[in-house]
Amino acid sequence: MAEVQPESPPVRSLVRVTALAASGYLALYVAVSLATGQRVGLLGDLAQLVPPLAYLGLSLSVAGRSRGQARAFWQLNAAHAGLWTVGQVVWTYYAAIDGEVPVISPTDPIFFAAAIPMAAALYGRPDRDRPRWLFDIVVLDIVLFALFAAFLYIYFVLAITVTDGSDQAYTAHLTQLFNVRSGLLAGWAGYVWWTTTDARWRQVLGIVFAGLVVSLAGGVLSDVVIERGWYSTGSLWDLMWMVPFAVLLLAPARAVDAGLFEPAEPAPPYARLPMVSLIAVGLLVAIPVTDEIARRLFPAPPLTESLRAHLALTMLIPFGIVVFLREFLSRRALIRAGRDLVRARERLGQQEKMAAIGQLVQGVAHELNNPLQGVLGYTELMLAARPSQADNEELHAIRDSATRAAGIVRHLLTFAGEEAPARSWRQMGRLVHEAVARRRPYLDLAGIDVRLEIVDRLPLVYVDGVRMEQVIIQLVQNAEAGIEARHAGVAHGPRVPTGVRGEIVVRVWRELVPDRLLFEVLDNGSGLREADLTRAFDPFFTTRQTGEGTGLGLSVCYGVIREHGGQIRLANRPVGGTAVTVELPVATDAYAPRQAAAPVPSQRPRALVVDDEDSNAALVRRVLSSAGYEVESTTLSRRALVMLERSSYDVVIADVKMPELSGEELYDRVCTMRPEMASRFIFITGDIDGQATRTFLERTRCGYFMKPFNLEHLTSAADLLVGLDRGAGPNA
Repeated sequence: MAEVQPESPPVRSLVRVTALAASGYLALYVAVSLATGQRVGLLGDLAQLVPPLAYLGLSLSVAGRSRGQARAFWQLNAAHAGLWTVGQVVWTYYAAIDGEVPVISPTDPIFFAAAIPMAAALYGRPDRDRPRWLFDIVVLDIVLFALFAAFLYIYFVLAITVTDGSDQAYTAHLTQLFNVRSGLLAGWAGYVWWTTTDARWRQVLGIVFAGLVVSLAGGVLSDVVIERGWYSTGSLWDLMWMVPFAVLLLAPARAVDAGLFEPAEPAPPYARLPMVSLIAVGLLVAIPVTDEIARRLFPAPPLTESLRAHLALTMLIPFGIVVFLREFLSRRALIRAGRDLVRARERLGQQEKMAAIGQLVQGVAHELNNPLQGVLGYTELMLAARPSQADNEELHAIRDSATRAAGIVRHLLTFAGEEAPARSWRQMGRLVHEAVARRRPYLDLAGIDVRLEIVDRLPLVYVDGVRMEQVIIQLVQNAEAGIEARHAGVAHGPRVPTGVRGEIVVRVWRELVPDRLLFEVLDNGSGLREADLTRAFDPFFTTRQTGEGTGLGLSVCYGVIREHGGQIRLANRPVGGTAVTVELPVATDAYAPRQAAAPVPSQRPRALVVDDEDSNAALVRRVLSSAGYEVESTTLSRRALVMLERSSYDVVIADVKMPELSGEELYDRVCTMRPEMASRFIFITGDIDGQATRTFLERTRCGYFMKPFNLEHLTSAADLLVGLDRGAGPNA
């Protein structure tokens, strides 16, 4: 009988939950309003507070999870809801305390100004990222929106109120201005929605557009209802003010469901950036144009027209100042953008030159590393034969010169931006010695003692030596900082006695169950607070003073150790100070060569060496033969394929770059013919073929060595594959 799999729980949709909650709230209001005869005014006033408050809270929640333009968009939406809520609170106060809201109410400018943050939010285009230097310009644009809105309100509403004093005139002008404002806002939202190219942002902005259209319709309907005397607070007509926010609530909910917390489009190129704002110039021109159109189409008493003319002239002053500042910043940004463009072109040209150098160095590296491997390899063999004193000095001179040449090749690769596959078999004790030696002069200068406790006969680990050395140095530097803090009187853990000299202990040892290698950095510094121990590996978290640290050191160490399949822990020592413990796998790590599951062979293991350089093939053959292997070799990769098809080998050492079949092609064909051989390859290479080679080496999970390499390390890697334990490894 087939096993019945449990059904996965349904995905919770915040849009669905929000829609049900909003619908339920509106239905509840309808029921209570009908039950009270639609006559309880306080019920309607209080009920109208809930939808904008809910929109305020949900918008702030989404803003907290967003970045860039998206965060500004939701913050401005929250400001829109906040202003509307403030206006409704003032309205409720007048209705509850005074019993009646005055016709010329202080709530009117608040409700009118609530549209400014929404217009600014749409102007910011949350779907499009913007460079940081455009922020000041956008802020000035928002100021222009606010000034123009204030001009319209004073011009069409307050001017007629001051000069005429008629409540009817005030109400008529106010309702018309509100409808024009709502229409412009809805039209602008429709344009933003229509021009959005990202499908997810199109859905969110479409909901905002729908909410503003509902708000416009509600405003027009309220004018008709109030004019005919049908409206009363607490009636079903109050839904006209609640439904728009109920619709708008779905927008942040949809953003959460879609995981839409950042702009979809990247920052635009310099050619598309708005250096001169047509909106700014348009609003500046709109002031005298509005005054002229109002004079011709809507005649007013002479006193009103005079006041409006003075107002238009007065508003041109702050408007002109803001426009001037905006254009000044735009010009400065244009100059900056031009300089950045010149720098970008220079960098592009430099990158093209470096790419050409990289290709040249790549070929040179292959041609140099192959003979260097022969020189170093045979020198090691001759040194192992215990030559005479004179010959020994000459051989050491040859080896040192060849090593220096190999270092020059590596520096050339680094200079050209071509990084070698970094992982190789390394001795952890030696890495610790080298890292501490680099830091020791600074420790001596600071009066800090350092002690190494490294166990003999440590196994090799498959690590990126450069990055692992950086981890060790970083941990030692953190220990230094803790000791300096303790000398300054800071103590977060158990206090170290005053006057005790600073000391750092670095330990390296091996645990067999499970098989792992550990190293530990101990100090007698200030320690850490318990709350900081859980946050120490978070990016940008630091306990140092501002400017003394970036907070990235331990987080980078954490990432490097995890990439190597290890773990890192931080704790306070019972005697004071901190202890950082790092665990690294020895032989079973996914990044190390996969060890065969077969038992230790009772006869000599068989090895095949495939290298297009005959001298290198002969060198490896000789080394493995002296280590007890039965070795065959060939310089022809196609012949190697035939040999692998006919018989099996315990280990195959193959070059990556060969003229007939590359190491990758040879490996893939062998895996097809003999899948059991997939884990028995060790690759060697003399150059870098780019990301494709790195991807191939990581895909195979086989060991690999960069020429020139240490022959002892190659033998150790082969021994791991065939299950040999020679009982010794290089000491630290």
